[in-house]
Amino acid sequence: MHTLAVEVNIKDIVKATELDAAGQKVEKEKPKYIRSHAKATVRIGFNCPVPIEKYADMPPLGRFTLRDEGKTIALGRVVKYKPVQGAATRVAELAKKLE
Repeated sequence: MHTLAVEVNIKDIVKATELDAAGQKVEKEKPKYIRSHAKATVRIGFNCPVPIEKYADMPPLGRFTLRDEGKTIALGRVVKYKPVQGAATRVAELAKKLE
């Protein structure tokens, strides 16, 4: 995902951690929205297969930035992902076509 620019959908907000008025951390499970400066775990969906790496395995390729209308709205790390079925065979087929 180093220089990838694709449209994504936020499928689900799993949890969010934010500060309350007293400065204490408050964790919310499945909130409807996320406030500014909060940390959150979300599920992101792509419209097409995307090559990504986990942050734990390869930190430089496991980071991403979400932007909307030219403004950065979130920074994140890839914690886990669901592999696309048959992706390896599709890549091999494309490689043969390019030869």
